[in-house]
Amino acid sequence: TPPAPPPSQPPPPARLHLQALERIEEGNVSGATAVLELLVKQAPDYLPGLLELALLRERAGARDAAFPLMRALRSRAGQLPPDELVDGPEALPARFYLASADAYLNLGALE
Repeated sequence: TPPAPPPSQPPPPARLHLQALERIEEGNVSGATAVLELLVKQAPDYLPGLLELALLRERAGARDAAFPLMRALRSRAGQLPPDELVDGPEALPARFYLASADAYLNLGALE
């Protein structure tokens, strides 16, 4: 009998993220949300995915669903050296994600 094929590997997080961004550009918010939810499930430490899904939920008016994602983003970004580059569609330093989460969470506290 031939050997079984190796299990398929999930796509890299940045590739899934780009697929979600394409869906957003096409106006397919539900498709983008599904891709980002899968991404966050498969790669919970992928900071760009957490940020993207939180912002997408905020734009959809689901602030209660965005807050836990921003808290997770803040926690994970805070564990990295501030200048460490985080892989994503664009490599950005960890401090960018920490500042983004802080700005969002502090804005919510002011309202």
